[in-house]
This record gives sequence, C-alpha cells and structure tokens, in this order.
Amino acid sequence: MRAGIAATIALATALIPATVLGPAMPAAADPVRDAEYWLAEYGITTAWQTTQGAGVTIAIIDTGIDSSVPDLKGAVIGGADFSGLGSANGQTPVGSTGSEHGTLVASLAAGRGRGVGNADGVIGAAPAANLLAISIGFGEGDIDSDEQIAQAVRWAVDNGADVINMSLTRNTLEWPQSWDDAFLYAAENDVVVVAAAGNRGSGTTVVGAPATMPGVLTVAGVDRQGQASFDASSQGITIGISAPSEELVGVAPGGTVVRWGGTSGATPIVAGIVALVRAAHPELDAANVINRIIATAKPAGDDGPDAIYGFGIVDAA
Repeated sequence: MRAGIAATIALATALIPATVLGPAMPAAADPVRDAEYWLAEYGITTAWQTTQGAGVTIAIIDTGIDSSVPDLKGAVIGGADFSGLGSANGQTPVGSTGSEHGTLVASLAAGRGRGVGNADGVIGAAPAANLLAISIGFGEGDIDSDEQIAQAVRWAVDNGADVINMSLTRNTLEWPQSWDDAFLYAAENDVVVVAAAGNRGSGTTVVGAPATMPGVLTVAGVDRQGQASFDASSQGITIGISAPSEELVGVAPGGTVVRWGGTSGATPIVAGIVALVRAAHPELDAANVINRIIATAKPAGDDGPDAIYGFGIVDAA
C-alpha cells in the first residue's frame, strides 16, 4: 500500500523515564546482567549452547551506534550515514533528541558484555554477531526521511546484512514506492527485516509501516508476566511475534547503562534470535527463518495468531 505524502519517521521507544544504572562494575553477580531477565526466561542462554550468532551480520537502521562503548567492543564492522548529520561510518549518534536510541538497540541485539570473560554489562541476544551502524535523521536534516530509509535498506543489503533491525515506525499504514523497491530488494537478496510494532504510549495506536509491509517480521511487546504491554506495544494483524518490551536495560553512548522500554527494545532481541537461527541453520532462506521463529513461539492470547501477540511469544530455545 503506497502513500503519496511523506510521513514522520518516529522511534519506537515507550515514553518512560530512562533510569541510569551507571557503568557496569565487575562483580561476582553483576546487577546489569542480572537485570537481563529475558536471556534465561526466553530461552536465549539455552540457544547459546548451539550458537551465539557468529558469522551473521545485523544492520541497525537507527540514530547511529557509539561503537566505543565497552559493551559493543568489536561488534560494529562498518556503517554509513544517510542523514547528512553524522559521520560517514554511522558511528556518531545523530539527532537533537533520542540520539542514544541506536546504541541502546545495538546493545540488545549483539552487545558483547564487559569485564573478565564478558561476565558483566549488557550482552545481546546474539553476542557473536556483527553489526552495521546506519544512521538516519528521523525528520532532521535536509534529506527526506522516507528516502533515507530506502537508501539505508539498500546499503545494508549491499554491504552484507543478513538481518535488518528497524526499531522505528512511519506512524501510517501506508509507505512510499521507494520502500516497495528497497524492501523487495532485501527479500530478493535473502535478508530478514525485523520491525517494531510501535508503542501506544508514544501515540502509535495501530501498527504502522514498515511493520505493515509484506515479508517483514513484526515484533510486539509484552511485560514481565508475558502479557501484552499497554504502553509499550501497538496492535495489528501484521504482528508476527511478541518479545519483552518492559523493564529492559541497554547501553547509551558513553557507556552508561540505563533502564528503558518499548518495542524498540523487543525488536533487537528478536533480531538477535533471528541471527542465532541464521547461524545455526544456514540452509534456511529468509522466509523459512521467519517461519521457524513463529512456528516455535509459545502460545499467547486466543488460539492461533491474533492482532495482539501475533503467533505467540518468542522462544529462542
């Protein structure tokens, strides 16, 4: 479904205060790592017995990634800027507000941890996967936001992405023709695109593009009890899978660890799990990777897929 007018591209972060936890300090039991409840509860640590995502590349189309933070050391292997505001390698966070967003997202996808044996700090769902840092302007700069997205998707495909994470929304059901061409290009080149459903707390009451586009794996959010998050998840028939979107932690530029929430955080957790599947099963094409994710989901809500949970709650194991 194509739109003839431009829409505002928005971040898919819930409107909740980010609580600073501070730098993760080496300890016998690290409070930051302990806060990552989803690692054990959603089968990620079990999946690590098979793979941690080595050899798979996740492109983060967002505000850019501060690759200097300890938890992302060695994770970012390249990048680009399409906003005209950042550095050419996408590793300078951009935006007058929310510039930390891309770094937070990246840490949940492929954070490496920190300290001795990487036992402390934030670790992502696929801690051995590689990252591409792609910065866009979210309405800032002189380049149309829709065009930035289209160019970013194509660049990610051409530069080795196996998975593309998009923790953002257009806030409309429709999308421009340039997105048709770019997302088709990703599909034709066997790239899995994972997109956020958006958050009611941020004003997104109905899932918007790119989460409405054919072939995209759309992620909704649930709370600690596995129930649909009221503030941190939208609803829509294109939702494929649900994942944690509340009481999350992540690393902000400069290395500060913060609490945050929203489908912006649920999405990279799923993107990391997609990377685990791609590493463990290289014989599967993009469509069958997505099928494996939804077919192994834990049931939630009504029988069968619905507009709240999709096919259920993600189970990495």
